[in-house]
Amino acid sequence: MRRLLAIWRRHPALMTGFVAALVLTLFFSARMMMFSIYWATPMHRDQTLAGWMTPRYVAHSWRVDPDLMRAAIGPVQNPDRRRNLADIAAEQGIPLADLIARIQTAISASREAAQ
Repeated sequence: MRRLLAIWRRHPALMTGFVAALVLTLFFSARMMMFSIYWATPMHRDQTLAGWMTPRYVAHSWRVDPDLMRAAIGPVQNPDRRRNLADIAAEQGIPLADLIARIQTAISASREAAQ
């Protein structure tokens, strides 16, 4: 412990960088593990589409390319803003059920083409 404290006193910038790198490594490792465990659970695969889901969530759950989701959803006003399916349907002036049907059709077509 004394040796570590001596190194800290001699090289404070280097040790600060090391501690920051260690903290970031632990953070992203924990995040990756949580993400992997969440999506490995069978109940999160092929979930029934609902208005609260974001297009990215649907792409992960159904294991499809995000470009397929973008094509199925159609143009959005501000693509940088995170929206759920209900918000996107309201923006486009269509019922949520119609948007969900478009997404399901695109996913089905993609899976049939892959077989």
